[in-house]
Amino acid sequence: MELTSSKQRRAVALVIGAASVLLAISIDEPSGLLVAVAIICICIGWKAGLVAVAAAGLLSSAILFLPESRATGGVARWVVFVVAAFALWLVIKIFRTMSFYDQSYQGTKPDIANIPGLGWAAHPNGRLRFFNPAALAYVGVTADEMQRMMDADDYSWAQFIHPDDVEASIARWRHSMSTGEPLNDEWRVRRFDGTYRWFRDIGVASRDDRGRIIGWNGQIEDIDDQRKAEAALRQSERELRLLVDTVPTMIWLLTPAGLPYYFNKRFVDWAGVDPTEKEPSGKPQFAKHVELFHPDDRAAMKAAFKTSFARGEPLQHKGRICRKDGEYRWIDSRFEPLRDDDGTIVRWYGVNLDIDDEIRAQEALRLADERLSRALRAASLSELSVSIAHELNQPLQAVVANAGAFQRWLGADPPSFDNAIRVAQKIIRNADAAAQVISRIRALFARTTAEPEPIDLNAVVIEVCDLLADKLQSSSVKLDIELDPRLPAVTADHVQMEQVVLNLVRNGIEAMHDINAQSRRLRIVSRCRGDGMVEVEVCDQGRGLSDPERIFEAFYTTKQEGLGMGLAICRSIIESHGGRLWADNIATGGASITFGLPKGSAKATKISTAEPGPG
Repeated sequence: MELTSSKQRRAVALVIGAASVLLAISIDEPSGLLVAVAIICICIGWKAGLVAVAAAGLLSSAILFLPESRATGGVARWVVFVVAAFALWLVIKIFRTMSFYDQSYQGTKPDIANIPGLGWAAHPNGRLRFFNPAALAYVGVTADEMQRMMDADDYSWAQFIHPDDVEASIARWRHSMSTGEPLNDEWRVRRFDGTYRWFRDIGVASRDDRGRIIGWNGQIEDIDDQRKAEAALRQSERELRLLVDTVPTMIWLLTPAGLPYYFNKRFVDWAGVDPTEKEPSGKPQFAKHVELFHPDDRAAMKAAFKTSFARGEPLQHKGRICRKDGEYRWIDSRFEPLRDDDGTIVRWYGVNLDIDDEIRAQEALRLADERLSRALRAASLSELSVSIAHELNQPLQAVVANAGAFQRWLGADPPSFDNAIRVAQKIIRNADAAAQVISRIRALFARTTAEPEPIDLNAVVIEVCDLLADKLQSSSVKLDIELDPRLPAVTADHVQMEQVVLNLVRNGIEAMHDINAQSRRLRIVSRCRGDGMVEVEVCDQGRGLSDPERIFEAFYTTKQEGLGMGLAICRSIIESHGGRLWADNIATGGASITFGLPKGSAKATKISTAEPGPG
């Protein structure tokens, strides 16, 4: 009968020990008690064996000192028995404390105690024989404690395993015992401080010449740091994959030859490609991906890719790619090679940016720009037409007004030929002004410029006031003129300056239509500033300006029938002469409009051909 359990072996030993005691008493021979001492020392422990030695000594004295045993030298035999029992106890004590691992190692490899990591050995049936010192130190038990654990339970080692790993570990160990296959297991082991760390347990069977298993030897390697590093790597890979799949662009990888082998989720969802589909050779299909490009773009795309891959140069290409819904959209494709330390291309990284909305927006913007250009040309033509009508209207109105005065002077009784002649001269001058307006318009279209000349602004003011004398009188406006007699000449176009002054004076007259006739007063002042600028200011007593700056904007007017072009053209004329035109409200009421020009030594700039009129 094969005794495989430690309990079975102990029970059999105790039966033998009891039988030896009974035999020693029955035949009056104390030497049989030595067997009981040895069994107690081995099965229970050397400390209990010491008690067994004392008890055996007392029992042997009872046997040896019987009357029938005294004749045979009972004292001497008793001494020999006690010495033998004590010697037996001492030998077993040495075996239990000093020679346990030496005895165990003799049945295994001689250097197993020095193997790296935590080493162990087991019997052929799987019962553990020992743990090496490193293993004992790690779990925090002594050799005696471990021996008692192994004697008490064949799976005593399971108490050091994490509870979640025990069942699977025992199942794998049993599988190796039944099949003889090497053990390769991973589980968490409790350290002496209560901390669990991951270990890899590798065990192999030792076989005799006939191939029978005579034992198991194993090593437990600490892989906790490795598992943590692997877990961190897997987490990093998951995050990288999540990043690659969620970035708002399509990413794909290509072999050094330019064959695609990876598409991120964004690309797969957008194009509907199957990244797992293979050619018969095992390579991802490239021809199918080429078909994604618009037929009109395929030739250019293939040529660009071929050149880039052949030269190993980055590539940027724009073309239309078919989305999974069948719509072709403009894509900006960019490719960069990844090289190793030797400069050899190991793969290509490609990104596709959907720029279809941008392309359509640019096209829509281009069409809008064209429509806007046409609208601006039409608006410019309309504005020019208004300006021409506005500028021609002033001298023609002056002709009509002077012609009426001419008729009145001739129809007077008696006729006033002197006044009629003076008015006729004004009619001629007004007609010439109209003709000059037309000439300057023709010069504008012919891209020619008018030649400025030195003029006296005081004379221009006097001429305008004479021209508007009837209007001043009919509007009940009193005129105050304060002209600087030392005013220097300015270099400008005479007709344009006359039209500017005429526009400012007429606007001043019209600004006072809504106030009391007795308060209507128009003041015109000319002066020379210290910085060399010559200024002319026209002040009225009207209600003032709500927005002094806006009155110079084109088509802005406060008059019911105004066009809003007069002051805008006046500012353009003054600025073209290097001057400045501005407006202010007067604290006592009314408004003033002033223009300044550099005196005659200043160089005149190109003069606009547009003429002002009443705004």
